Amino acid sequence: MELEITLSNPKTKQRMDIKLPARYSTLEDALQWINCDETVNAGGRMYGGCGRGVVACYFENCNVFELNYWASITQHFDYDKSSQFLGGYFIMSQKGSVDMPTAINLALNIQTNNLVLSQPAMDERDLAEFYLDNDLIPELADVTDDAYQWVVDHTNLQELGEEICQKENGTFVSGEYVTMEKLDDLYDGIIRMPQSEPYVFKLEIGFPHNNDDGSRYSVPLPASHGELERVLEDMEVTDFPQLADYNFQSIVPTFERMDFHITDIYTLNQLATSIAYFKETGELNTYKAMVDALDVINLDKVHNLCELVDDFELNPSDRDFASYGRKQCPNMLPEDLLEYLDTAEYGKKIAEKNGVSMTRYGALIPKDGVPLMEKLAQLNEVQSQGMTMGQTM
Repeated sequence: MELEITLSNPKTKQRMDIKLPARYSTLEDALQWINCDETVNAGGRMYGGCGRGVVACYFENCNVFELNYWASITQHFDYDKSSQFLGGYFIMSQKGSVDMPTAINLALNIQTNNLVLSQPAMDERDLAEFYLDNDLIPELADVTDDAYQWVVDHTNLQELGEEICQKENGTFVSGEYVTMEKLDDLYDGIIRMPQSEPYVFKLEIGFPHNNDDGSRYSVPLPASHGELERVLEDMEVTDFPQLADYNFQSIVPTFERMDFHITDIYTLNQLATSIAYFKETGELNTYKAMVDALDVINLDKVHNLCELVDDFELNPSDRDFASYGRKQCPNMLPEDLLEYLDTAEYGKKIAEKNGVSMTRYGALIPKDGVPLMEKLAQLNEVQSQGMTMGQTM
């Protein structure tokens, strides 16, 4: 099961959708986008079919890490266990709202003890037939075969199914009849946060499809030259172009949509080293804002950005031109007058004048007033001149 939730910042009203379970860097990045911490309100819904339509479970105003823990438990549930969870949730919701700790405890019980039981049945009539065919009605345990058959032939299956369902407090979900026994207290209330990734990039590499034996090798970056050499030795090749990349993860989620080739691994490693440094110095958000401000994202551009991080600063509190414009207005203007001014248009003009880029992480402010794209073009020109001089020497 996969849960899609909506994160919301109650102060700024910023919202964004995210799928769970998610890695630490994905959650961290999402919270940075909406300028909030882990106490953010989060809500989501999970649906499942039943004999009469749809069963939906709702989670509102939950800690996002608590939601993520629940999603990490249920993500590997098969069809039966998913039906059991939805059925158990529905049964409990008949007695009142189900909070996230209760939902986590239900999931843990299904995962470990399977205390929520299910049997194949679409509706009450189907349930009655199942119980009669499998001798599951205690009142008929001691009757003769003839008497049993007479009862079967003269029973209103719909009414019998309704009585069984009411007696057992059962419900129908996704073609299953679900009942719930007493749950064990398996959840201690401690919120399990995902571990911070010990890498900047993680590559999954192997042989090209025409020479693919199905084996994969995980390569975390940054890595030393010796560690990369050992990868080649382990895979019994002389160079990375003999291999292919199959999967790519990054603590900068935007990069996971970036195209690259296995031959770029040394450039990726240099980039990973720089990003690891930015993470230690607290400049990672500034760098991510610089990436967000690019017109096109490719490996060369994001690598060159590393040389420009010291030239910029990030203001996370300004997420739009209106907010930025209000702060640029003269201090002597009364607050009530600002309500009648087009602060968004004013903020946009002042931002253009000051070379400010508005990103999802906040306002990216150049310390010398030179906009990011102009700064990047200047760097590219210097690099091109250096290459030209090197070729003529």
